[in-house]
Amino acid sequence: MTKDKKQDPYKEGDIVTWKINDHLILKAEVGERREHVVTRTPKGEAEFYRPQYERYIGQFPIDYQPTRFEKISESEARDMPISKHSGRRYEFNLMLNGSWVQASDRSVYSNDTLDHPDQVKVVVNNYSLGGNTKQSFDNYSMLELDADSAETNNRVTCYPFKGKHDNQRRCFGESENSLISGYEIYIPITKQVPMFVEYRESIYNGVKINWYADRKNLDQAQAIDAAIWRLLDTWNISSIE
Repeated sequence: MTKDKKQDPYKEGDIVTWKINDHLILKAEVGERREHVVTRTPKGEAEFYRPQYERYIGQFPIDYQPTRFEKISESEARDMPISKHSGRRYEFNLMLNGSWVQASDRSVYSNDTLDHPDQVKVVVNNYSLGGNTKQSFDNYSMLELDADSAETNNRVTCYPFKGKHDNQRRCFGESENSLISGYEIYIPITKQVPMFVEYRESIYNGVKINWYADRKNLDQAQAIDAAIWRLLDTWNISSIE
């Protein structure tokens, strides 16, 4: 007797409601579904593939304008249970420069996570450790960076590491969202490895966002930043400020 094949329980056009916390409840029409990439592990594929727990909204053009649903009351928001799934990750992709590709569920922790150079993979998590992105960057990241060699372009300032003259850099970007302290970008030495971007902010009662993109699109960091916060604001149906 064979077990039923595991598969994505959602289809394009479904309306989903997923709660991250009382302040951030996403209600959205899901986009094109992603293709499952089989990974080779000692224990086998089925051990780790749990599509029923994934919270992947879809892949969208960077200028996508989603439907805005009516907000729910504060009491409804607090009474709604937090969505149960592995890791409590909420994901979506953006596509830049008019490009398109079939999205895969290849892990964002993989060096080849991107399915196309113009793809951006976004991961949203709850965050409750305090502080914000700029404080962390100023207090910790800057300790290993060469401040005298900073270069600023389109409100993103990049610094080489002290004593190094390679492609590896850390950058700090000023967010288009006035409630956000900014975002930190890590650009690895190896050009084929995607740049990694992180926010740790108090907005929505604490949220951590990471996105992954090809370094050739560094000059579009401001547009990506604006799109992420615009989409979250549109999808969020919680009325709790």
